[in-house]
Amino acid sequence: MSKTANDIIKTLETIAADMRNDASNFDGQPFTGKTVGTYFGYQGAAIAALAEIVKDLVPEQDKQ
Repeated sequence: MSKTANDIIKTLETIAADMRNDASNFDGQPFTGKTVGTYFGYQGAAIAALAEIVKDLVPEQDKQ
């Protein structure tokens, strides 16, 4: 599914904001398996979203 540049930029801005919020929300939390697992889950979701964006951009490289 090809996205426009504006769609990609909006998604990247959302990912960046979410990661900033997550870092802030987890600051000072106890270092337990639950908090670490949750934080890693959020990071994994962000990485997956970035991978989807890269997947959309790679075919564009062949067109140049």
